[in-house]
Amino acid sequence: MSRSLAMLAFLPMVACTNSALQDEVLAPASLDDMGEDAVEGEFVIDADVPDGLAADLGLLKLDYDAEMGAGLYRSDEGADLWTLSTALKQNLRGDVLVEHNRLRTASRTVNDPNRRFQWNLDQLGMNDVWDVATGRGVMVAVVDSGVSTRGGDLPRNYVRGKDFVQNDNDPTDTNGHGTHVAGTVAQATDNGRGMAGVAFDATLLGVRVLDTNGSGSSYSVAQGIRYAADAGADVINLSLGSSSSTSTERDAIAYAVSKGVVVVAASGNEYRNTVSYPAAYPDVIAVGAVGGDGTVAPYSNGGSALDVVAPGGDMRKDTNRDGYRDGILQETITGYEWFEGTSMASPHVAGIAAILLSAGARPGEIRDLLVSTAKGSGRPTTRAGYGLIDPMAALRAIGASSGGGNNGGGSTGGGNNRDTTPPVIDDIGGYRNYDTLVLQWVTDEPTTTEVEFEGFGRFVGSGGLTTDHEMGFQIDPRSTYYFRVYAEDAAGNESRSGRWSSSP
Repeated sequence: MSRSLAMLAFLPMVACTNSALQDEVLAPASLDDMGEDAVEGEFVIDADVPDGLAADLGLLKLDYDAEMGAGLYRSDEGADLWTLSTALKQNLRGDVLVEHNRLRTASRTVNDPNRRFQWNLDQLGMNDVWDVATGRGVMVAVVDSGVSTRGGDLPRNYVRGKDFVQNDNDPTDTNGHGTHVAGTVAQATDNGRGMAGVAFDATLLGVRVLDTNGSGSSYSVAQGIRYAADAGADVINLSLGSSSSTSTERDAIAYAVSKGVVVVAASGNEYRNTVSYPAAYPDVIAVGAVGGDGTVAPYSNGGSALDVVAPGGDMRKDTNRDGYRDGILQETITGYEWFEGTSMASPHVAGIAAILLSAGARPGEIRDLLVSTAKGSGRPTTRAGYGLIDPMAALRAIGASSGGGNNGGGSTGGGNNRDTTPPVIDDIGGYRNYDTLVLQWVTDEPTTTEVEFEGFGRFVGSGGLTTDHEMGFQIDPRSTYYFRVYAEDAAGNESRSGRWSSSP
């Protein structure tokens, strides 16, 4: 194994009890580290585990395929990946891949009763997209009028942010716009009520910068952007704007982008051929709106700064003849309502950005992935930019496919011989012992050894490419640390894990 010891922080040390000296196996920040599609008690192991060792580990061999070099095993004793992987490596003295057996079904369907009215999700082919990734491990900040927590169909992973209108820590929505936008990004999905969200497994951070009337200032927006970036957001959605730029707002966006944040904004609804700010800033992905028939909505601002279009609604039409005009249906502070506007289009792109990140894309790739795979002529137009976003095409462009999961992987794209398959990161674990944190993981091919800690930066191992990874850090024994693991193979393909934590 490669091993390096990096100084994470110079922090005062305090006396602790013996219990604090015990090793602690890391657990994911999410309570469900197996994922919803894991077959309970079943593991796929790329080794023919001897019967005696299998019995000692509480494993029953269900099948072994010598051609694949892997077998299916069952544990009725609650075994976990980390324990099994560690024990097998020690006993078999080699790299052993252990993973959950996963359910595979036809295109994913969800049971939200109002999903049938969401033509916008059908337009983007979201049932197929959800077979590949759902945004798990990615945080999306909705910098808007806040998010209401009074409804019954809230985003399942919601983090209460800050209110820059009243300068407190209660970003509750009193307008309805922000709640609607947040629902498009990450509405609770497959929960038997309401409707679905684009990246429903993403974490949503609510930040309030618009008041009850839906108005705010560029100063407050800049504050909200900086706050979201510092709070760990991976994507920021800005469904707001005006015709003028400010250096304060532009600098806040540049600050967020410098921290690896993808910033997405609405082009505006003024029927103009000029994109509004902040969407018009060079670092922002500018999004216009289309209706249910795929044509650009008349209100949607265009121009040379426009990147792509997404479903935003056109209330003049009922394209799918469901008896309702083609607005975007989501929960607000007064129930479920149809809205239209580029404000509704932008969160579709923010949600897809979260999905692409969870499937292994890098932040700096998101704009190029969206514009290069959009359904257009290949050349930008002032009305539609590069065209309607195509999430599945973007996923294929990064090598993700059904079954690739949220850590990347899957089939290669294109017809050339260049390796475009991102490495797969697995078996993330480790331990902490007083002031030392040791992280360990494996990859399916030789890669770099890299860890990024929120608030501290990214650390790269000193060794060469390897499949077994270990890094040690000096830490404050009292603190909780949040991190992601990165891996880059010899061809330059990079993957990253979801957000993990280690607590005292």
